[in-house]
Amino acid sequence: MTSQQEPMDVEQAVQNLDRALHDPARRSDAVGDLFSALGAAAQQMADQRRAARAVLREARRNNPVTRANRAAGARKGWETRRSREERERLLDSIGDDPRRSGPVCDEMNHNSVGSEVFCQLEPGHDEDHDDDCGTTWERED
Repeated sequence: MTSQQEPMDVEQAVQNLDRALHDPARRSDAVGDLFSALGAAAQQMADQRRAARAVLREARRNNPVTRANRAAGARKGWETRRSREERERLLDSIGDDPRRSGPVCDEMNHNSVGSEVFCQLEPGHDEDHDDDCGTTWERED
């Protein structure tokens, strides 16, 4: 992309500019033409740099190591999403109400946030009711 050009001799550049400025046959603005040419050259160089960056970016994208890393990241993200969805499905299936696994007392009360809690002690117990999650309440009979 970068070609080695010989630097222009300063004296030659001054002579060229002087000749362009004082040429009796000129029909255009020499300095304006000079800046137009410089602007066009700068734009051409910017386009070349942009094209070179695009080529390098495409080469990096198609690198086998980069492609393998992207595939591994996508696979890991997919597995994470599936495990999160499975965990949420499991938690939704459990529900909030307590599961009774044997004969328990039928007394119900409300905990500190207003949710219903059931006594988990055996039927006919003599002590206060307890839900096995920290909520207790007095027997009323």
